[in-house]
Amino acid sequence: MFDDDVTTFPLIGSVQNSVGMGFLGNQATMAIANALGARVVHAQSQFANAHAGVAGRTSVIADVAQFRRDVNFVIAARPAMLHIGYLPKPAHVDTVANALADFKGIVLLDPVIGDYKKGLFISEETARAIRDRLLPLAQIVTPNRFEAEVLIGAGGDDMSEHKYLNGIFDLGPEAVIITSFSRDPEKHRMTSLFSNGYSYYRIVGPYFPRYPAHGIGDVFAAAVSAFVCLGGSPFAATLLATALASRAVANTTPYGGATADPIAALAKWNPLGYQVDDDRTMRFCERSSVESQQLKPTSEDGARLKFAPPKHKIIYG
Repeated sequence: MFDDDVTTFPLIGSVQNSVGMGFLGNQATMAIANALGARVVHAQSQFANAHAGVAGRTSVIADVAQFRRDVNFVIAARPAMLHIGYLPKPAHVDTVANALADFKGIVLLDPVIGDYKKGLFISEETARAIRDRLLPLAQIVTPNRFEAEVLIGAGGDDMSEHKYLNGIFDLGPEAVIITSFSRDPEKHRMTSLFSNGYSYYRIVGPYFPRYPAHGIGDVFAAAVSAFVCLGGSPFAATLLATALASRAVANTTPYGGATADPIAALAKWNPLGYQVDDDRTMRFCERSSVESQQLKPTSEDGARLKFAPPKHKIIYG
C-alpha cells in the first residue's frame, strides 16, 4: 500500500560537472538540496573521480549528443529551479541554451570560468558563449570577481562595487551575486556583493585561509539554488548560502581531496524556515557572523531600477 500523505519535495535541475568523491558540481547540489528538503535531477557535462590535484584523478568530457539527451531529460522533468554550472566546451553551452527555450522555471547560472590563481579554466570561446548565450537567460548569476571581470570585460581597484554589479546586471540577469570580491586574511573576513537592480549590498562573512576550500564556489551556488527553490528571495538565499559555505569550509576533512563539507555543516546547523523573510534571515545569519551592509548610490553610481521589485517576484532582494 502506498501512503497518500507522502511528502512531495521541490525539484531542482542541475547541469554541471560530476565527481566520484567529494562535494563538487552535481554532488554539491544533490547533497545540499536533499539535506534541506528538495530533490535533484541532473545531467553531467564532465565526470572526474575527484577535483584537479588529487593523485590518480581522471576525467572525461561528456559526449555532446549524450549530453543533449540528458539536458532534455532534466528540462522535461520540469524542475522549479535549474542550476547551471561548469560547461567545458561551446557545444555544451549551446546545448543548454537551446534547451532553455522550453524551460519555465528559475535559472541560476554559476559561470565557472576561472579564478585569479589559475586564470581561465576554459577557452575564451567557451567563456564568450556563456556570456552571450546563457547570461541573458538567467535570473540569478553567481560569478566570482575574476569571472565578473571576464564577463564585463573590465575591472580593477579603481572600479566601484556598483559598476561591477551593474555591469553584470546589464547583461540580463535579475539578481547578481559576486562572490569573493575581497578578502581580509588578518581579520578573517570575506566580502561578496549582491544586487537585484534596486537594492545593493556588501555581504561580509567568515574567511578561513588555513583551509583549501576546494569546491566552495559550487557549495555556495548550490545553497543559493536550494534556498530560492524553498521560497527564499535571492537576497535571503545569498545570506544563508554565505553562512553555509563558511561553515562547510570549517568542516573540511580529507574526504574528496579536502573539499568543503556542507553535509557536516548542516548536521550542526539548521537554517530551514529562516529563508522566507529577509529581515528574519539577516538576524539569523548574524549569529554565524554574516552581516549585510547596504551600498549607497553616488552621483556616478546609481540603481538600475527606480522602484523596488514586488516581494513575490524572484528578483526581490
